[in-house]
Amino acid sequence: MPTKVWQPGADKLGEEELECDPTAYNSLHAFHIGWPCLSFDVVRDSLGLLRTDFPHTVYFVAGSQAEKPDWNSIGIFKVSNVSGKQRDLVPSKTTDGDSDMDADNSDSDEDSEDEEEGGSVTPVLQLCKVAHGGCSNRICAMTQNPHICASWSDAGYVQIWDFSTHLNAWQSETEVPRGASSVFNQAPLFNFKGHKDEGYAIDWSPRVAGRLVTGDCKNCIHLCEPTSDATWNVDATLFTGHTASVEDLQWSPTEDHVFASCSVDGHIAIWDARLGKSPAIYFKAHSADVNVISWNRLASVMLASGIDDGTFSISDLRLLSPKSEEDKSSVAHFQYHNHPITAIRVEST
Repeated sequence: MPTKVWQPGADKLGEEELECDPTAYNSLHAFHIGWPCLSFDVVRDSLGLLRTDFPHTVYFVAGSQAEKPDWNSIGIFKVSNVSGKQRDLVPSKTTDGDSDMDADNSDSDEDSEDEEEGGSVTPVLQLCKVAHGGCSNRICAMTQNPHICASWSDAGYVQIWDFSTHLNAWQSETEVPRGASSVFNQAPLFNFKGHKDEGYAIDWSPRVAGRLVTGDCKNCIHLCEPTSDATWNVDATLFTGHTASVEDLQWSPTEDHVFASCSVDGHIAIWDARLGKSPAIYFKAHSADVNVISWNRLASVMLASGIDDGTFSISDLRLLSPKSEEDKSSVAHFQYHNHPITAIRVEST
């Protein structure tokens, strides 16, 4: 069958079956690390933002979902010698009647031959683990200080960690066997146990270093402000407005005090911490649970949301009124998936 672009609202979707196509990736590697992980985050490094030539190196953190609470840990990973295929952003047009796909496959074959001639292309995984009480529901690294990470435990508390020692160790020239790992007992910098239940919503401010917002399954939202490099103060007054579990939080990419939240109650809220603890804007986004949101960091008036019924929407916040709960902001609504949307991300490139 010829490849066809799916048109939302025009084409009907039959039974959904997702298949992995390895040729869609410039680089694809797999590692077995033990327990499954519900959340991970890439740790920004000092190797440069624009890296086009292989091999690559990447650092990231992930929290485990182990069988027993005391078996859990946060993994600090370094994957180096990552090989792959170098592709043009826009495939060149062919003149001999072949498709772009055929040309791309041909390039891939040539790249594979070049990699074989260049020696080993096996990536190297280095891993150390820090003991974590309970399963990690969500983990995220601070943008400004990537060695500082926050984790949401299913035991009901939020912890902030300093992983600089482990990340700095990866910078040394010492050879570490592939897949080797050690478990460290390390105390967190900060341990907040003020939430009424476990949660999944957490986000570092991209504009104010150390500013953290967290939400739990009892509809409570807390704001943590840094008082120094290693201590935080939690505002005792909750942000209240949602009537069910807060599923996701996102800071505004342009405003220091503004963040968005979504909830099982079907609403999306926009909060301004300068105006108090009630939503500045609160609107019914959908009749089902709103699981995830993603704020466009280039077009800051646009917010994407993923719904439990398998749909996702794009909202223009300029179309909202603080006095109306009716959603007049939706500029696009996609009905494609048949199962809940559990992750969504707007790429700002």
